[in-house]
Amino acid sequence: MNAELDQALERFAARERVIVALDFDGTLAELADDPQSVSMLPHSARALTDLADDDGVILALVSGRPTEELGRLAAPPAGTVLIGSHGSETATIDESGQLTAADLGLTDAERATLSELITALEDLTGHAPGAWVEIKPVAAVLHTRLAAREQADEVISRALDGPATWSGVHAMKGKDVVEFSVRSMTKGDALADLRDCFAADGPVGVLFAGDDVTDEHGFEVLGDGDVGIKVGSGETAAAHRVADPEAIGRVLEALVRLRG
Repeated sequence: MNAELDQALERFAARERVIVALDFDGTLAELADDPQSVSMLPHSARALTDLADDDGVILALVSGRPTEELGRLAAPPAGTVLIGSHGSETATIDESGQLTAADLGLTDAERATLSELITALEDLTGHAPGAWVEIKPVAAVLHTRLAAREQADEVISRALDGPATWSGVHAMKGKDVVEFSVRSMTKGDALADLRDCFAADGPVGVLFAGDDVTDEHGFEVLGDGDVGIKVGSGETAAAHRVADPEAIGRVLEALVRLRG
């Protein structure tokens, strides 16, 4: 960590109540070709367990993954708020480790559009071996990480010229993925809602860390006294940057010491 981030963490840790919100893939866990094979880095997991014991800390994982999958792979401590599908899903982990999810309340029109999206995107992946479609509760995600670059670009272009233009569809590009959702929600919207929920009992600061372009929406809603940390390279609205998930683990360990 550099001196500026050290100082920002010291100021943040001194606040009575804080939200520590973290992306999962590429932030708490290393990226992998098989998205079902990842897990939280051990030192980050230990730090989150320690932070969960602090009455002044609200933990949240903010991910593009569905909440059920996020909870299973991340295995966060009890009390953690899970925000999945870029804010369209919310859930909490109870004391027994079980996930309690809020009802999505999809309309018939949203269900029909999602079904049509899945069919259209699966048809497109036939033109790019290695590309595949992930089905989420409110979205279909086109993955091109394992496809040849030229073919991946062609499939993405056709998807953006086609399904992305449909009424009621909201497209969001990430690293080697494009998500087509039937709900308009971003990680920034979710963080703002989370802060509003807990701010009813008094001021609350927010630390948010993430690596993907979709995390930029989260950085954009941070204010004075908050801490935004970009993981890895790329342009960012975050005030601070670390190299990789290992470094985020060290940030969390430092926060535990400062709060302790």
